Amino acid sequence: MAASKKIGLALGGGGARGIAHLGVLYILEKYAVPIDMIAGTSIGAIIAAMYAYHQDVSTISKAFFESQESPEYKALQLERIAKNARTESKFKYLKGSFANYYLHRRMGFLKAEDTERFLKTLFKDIRFDDLKIPLALIAGNISQAKGVNFRAGNLLKAVQASMSLPMWMEPVEIDGDLYVDGIAHDVVPTRVLREMGADIVIAVDISLREKPSQIINALDVDQIADSMTVNRSIDLSLESADIVIRPDTKGLMWYDFDRSPQLIRAGREATKAMITSINKLL
Repeated sequence: MAASKKIGLALGGGGARGIAHLGVLYILEKYAVPIDMIAGTSIGAIIAAMYAYHQDVSTISKAFFESQESPEYKALQLERIAKNARTESKFKYLKGSFANYYLHRRMGFLKAEDTERFLKTLFKDIRFDDLKIPLALIAGNISQAKGVNFRAGNLLKAVQASMSLPMWMEPVEIDGDLYVDGIAHDVVPTRVLREMGADIVIAVDISLREKPSQIINALDVDQIADSMTVNRSIDLSLESADIVIRPDTKGLMWYDFDRSPQLIRAGREATKAMITSINKLL
């Protein structure tokens, strides 16, 4: 498919729900929709960086899932975290006190060096200069209290910064400043693609938009209020998109990495439904 317009793809954050991005890329490749530049936040940053280098969804899917069998991935103990998160017990109401005790003594459950070791299984020594298409990775600089987008420098560190979810992962130090997940700044990074020269912006939103099942304590209230704030920020970002793809991730949480087939299928179906609209813009 020939196209003179530059197309930018924004991959949003959302933990395991971001596996749907692979399904999105599969359909875009199948229908020969060119991606001239790409931006990502959190797990979107991981997949965006891999695609900017390989430009082949089969290659990055294989590498992504193989990495989950590595000792470095298993050392993160995400399965244990997911198991605890799924357990409906008194732990749910006690974990706040435990977390306060634990996190007053360090800056996150997962150590930065552990996440770095895992990312090396995916990126090795790849640099921004090695990428095939322009890439922007979104993170929050908590030392300066501002959002940033990385487009040069240490690729692995930029990816790590963008995916370092506050509380769960320690912040990443880069040139003396501390960085956290891009959710602190721009969950679906559309505007940076405009700055990079994109004529058409395709955004992939994998955020949760479900009504709360219960509101019975302060933890519930805080979580719901935070979600409302994040979703409002996402909506503002999506105003800069020409096409918004929303895979059906209803009921899926950030830790549901074992639901990969369902997530990939959701990404494919949502993207295929938008192909006609995308072709009209081209």
